[in-house]
Amino acid sequence: MKPNLSLSCRRSLMPYSLAFCLALLLCQSVQGDDFTSAVDQFTQQHCIRCHDARKAKGDFRIDQLSRDLSDPANAIAWQDALDLVKLGEMPPEEQPRPSAKELKSFVKAVETEIRRSAQSASQTGQIELRRLSHTAMDNTVNDLLGTRLRLSAGLPQDSEVAGFDNMAATLTQSGEFMRVLQQNARRIAKDVIANGPDPRVSITQEAAELERGKSVESDGDTVVLWCSKNRGHVVWPSKFEAPRAGVYRIELDMSHTIHTAELEKKITDWEGKKHDKNGKKLVRVPGKPFPPNYRRHVSIVAAPFPLQYAGGASVGGRRVALVEVGPTMATVQCEIELEKGETFFVHASDCPRGARSPWGVIDSKRMLVGELLRVKQLHIDGPLLESWPNAITRELLDDKNHLSQSALQTLLTRTFRRPVPPEVTALYQQIFEATQDEGMSPQAGLRQVIESMLCSPRFLYERPFADNKDTFAIASRLSYFLWNSMPDQELMSLAASGAILDTNVLESQVRRMIADPKSDRFVIDFAGQWLGLRRVGAMLPDPKLYPAYDPALERAIRSESEALFSEILHSNRPVTDFLNPGYAMLNERLAEHYEINGVEGNEFRRVNLPAGHPRGGLLGHASMLTITSNGTRTSPVVRGVWILENLLDSPPSPPPPDVEPIEPDVRGSTTIREMLAKHRDVATCNECHRRIDPWGFGLENFDAVGAWREQYGINGKGKPVDAAGKTPSGETFDGVVEMRSILMQQSDRFTQVITAKLLSHAVGHPTTIAERVAIEEIVKQNKQSGGRFADLIVQICTHPMLLQIE
Repeated sequence: MKPNLSLSCRRSLMPYSLAFCLALLLCQSVQGDDFTSAVDQFTQQHCIRCHDARKAKGDFRIDQLSRDLSDPANAIAWQDALDLVKLGEMPPEEQPRPSAKELKSFVKAVETEIRRSAQSASQTGQIELRRLSHTAMDNTVNDLLGTRLRLSAGLPQDSEVAGFDNMAATLTQSGEFMRVLQQNARRIAKDVIANGPDPRVSITQEAAELERGKSVESDGDTVVLWCSKNRGHVVWPSKFEAPRAGVYRIELDMSHTIHTAELEKKITDWEGKKHDKNGKKLVRVPGKPFPPNYRRHVSIVAAPFPLQYAGGASVGGRRVALVEVGPTMATVQCEIELEKGETFFVHASDCPRGARSPWGVIDSKRMLVGELLRVKQLHIDGPLLESWPNAITRELLDDKNHLSQSALQTLLTRTFRRPVPPEVTALYQQIFEATQDEGMSPQAGLRQVIESMLCSPRFLYERPFADNKDTFAIASRLSYFLWNSMPDQELMSLAASGAILDTNVLESQVRRMIADPKSDRFVIDFAGQWLGLRRVGAMLPDPKLYPAYDPALERAIRSESEALFSEILHSNRPVTDFLNPGYAMLNERLAEHYEINGVEGNEFRRVNLPAGHPRGGLLGHASMLTITSNGTRTSPVVRGVWILENLLDSPPSPPPPDVEPIEPDVRGSTTIREMLAKHRDVATCNECHRRIDPWGFGLENFDAVGAWREQYGINGKGKPVDAAGKTPSGETFDGVVEMRSILMQQSDRFTQVITAKLLSHAVGHPTTIAERVAIEEIVKQNKQSGGRFADLIVQICTHPMLLQIE
């Protein structure tokens, strides 16, 4: 009889799950007497009392679990059991613990069988046909053609598996996908291959030259925006219309001045209308003030040209940028994407909404009162093109506007990331010639060639390795892993010569790629998926409870985790720095949030922390702490699950459907620990909460936006925070620092988890049994060489499993 595997089957979608891979390979395994004897003895002694017909804890019965590992479900269940035993979570602490000898015998028997299965299968990590992810498409188009337009714009969202969106099985394409893709490819082709006059403009307009809504005021050499109500309170460049679709650089000289409510109380009269229709004197009611450290923001909003405004209309438009503005006049720069025929306007989105003039009379003097945005100058550059015409146009067309065969061959090789056969080149030559026969311009013909290339499966897909020495596939695998884009010329040359197969050459290239600025794409892409950074801001904190949370803080908490990842990678720091680095990556805004003094400016930098400080590692990052909260309160359950899934690779089962959710108590009169107690009273919940809750409780000193707290409730007026816990394996702790020390004791496990995630991300599928064995070899090698992160990346990239070299 097959077991009920609801507990263990939840792991089958984890991208690094050995259990999933066992299903593919263990069917050829020959079970040995040592395996059967060892597992029978161990399970009868330590497992059967909780997982038989009488109890079946976790909906799992060991007495019905077959020793026939050729059955995929059985293999998954055995892997789950092995993981829990190795983590010390099973048997439970209250049950008799296995002796060291018993534990060693059980683990060795199962792992030996796994290794035997991997060796007999002789699998080398074969990758399926994998479409480029959205970000990989966009990066490749940028590197290939020099355009900032996105091929992925408007495409159906790629599905995720355990937070990753580049798994081959989920990167499908539909009719809608191809329809939007072709539209985007046509738009990019028009951007890249163009004729006519140079569309690039460079415009500077002083305040007096700007167009403005009817309510905008002048004051010296600035214009004053004082309300966020409607288009009567915005300014925009005079007579500017985007000549073509593209990216434009905007520079604004501006400042945001705050005149306090105390000043408003001194006003004896307002300029303009003074009484309502009933003759009652109008008094300005000050808007609710922002917290002192709240960063004001200005929206840049795109809209069709010519801009229409009406005093009672909403602002509308399409926001293309949100920039931070300070109290002193300074130049703020951003890049925005505009369609042909669009313009943009500047909107003081953080100013209080109101309907009165900002001018008031104080002590017989006419003065500006309230929160005001001053704009002094606006500058526009764009569309941002390296040259005109584009270099590709000059390369592909000779002096007689004929298509160059050699240039076309070179472009196709770069586009498809490997040499193309003559018949493929001839196909694109025919596309061009057909447009000429129809009387189209040479530039129009090139656009059709570019459009066809970007829609080709040869461009859209990473091809499987042709053999175990497919050097161009090796170059592509490395570049899409470390750059999330196409190989550069150096990699392509090494692939063409075969030198990339040399281990020393390969290691040198990996280190070169890590040092290249394009590796920042790897940082953003991998960290964004592994750590969930893409979800920062998806559930905004309640502004009444957390008024200091603003867009600047939101950007900072995401950037902190990216900056730590980058520092560990580019400085070749220990892998354990993800858990306990002894320093934090901070800018001024985030340092204020963390109550760390002495950090000034917007740039992130390394700040050393005293021993025992709760910040620095991932457990103290506001990014993780906010995405595991619900906007009003913290959630130890969600935080505990995050640790189990992302740091320990031990995800729990989903909650039973009949359990009521916990209602938040923002006053702090009831602690989250007290509210969770009722869940642990439910037998079906207790088993999982025993594993989950302790890790979440250890983070309870961090509130829903990652700020430190000693008490619950608004303004810390509730009950004291209790951050103590006891892990399933019996270790006790009080607070995040002690809990972090327990995790550091499992640093080998963490290194194995991140290695599996990296490898799975690189090859685009859940790790196979053979890859699991390779991961153990890589982790062992990394530990022997000093346990550093960049070295770990090199060891992954040079392992035969990744390169499919026998």
